[in-house]
Amino acid sequence: MPNDTPNPFDDTAEEAAAATDHALAGEEAKVKTVSWDEMRKKLPNPVDQKNLDQLIQIVNGATDHNQKVAALISNVQKLGGVIVKVLSNVR
Repeated sequence: MPNDTPNPFDDTAEEAAAATDHALAGEEAKVKTVSWDEMRKKLPNPVDQKNLDQLIQIVNGATDHNQKVAALISNVQKLGGVIVKVLSNVR
């Protein structure tokens, strides 16, 4: 037997979903506006810049997603520090 009583939380849930979508869209826009060149300028250490270049090569490479993930995994110790710095700069 279906319940014909309206859910009192429907409006609240829709408002929360809309607010979340709006917040995520704003964060996504921030991330998309950071170029690799801008990121390189935020990393003055030459070793970080070299590691960023390697990270860029992996991400922009002509390989498929799984190969990129494998390349990142195999280089995580070397690139982990610059990945953390990059992600810290885009928030």
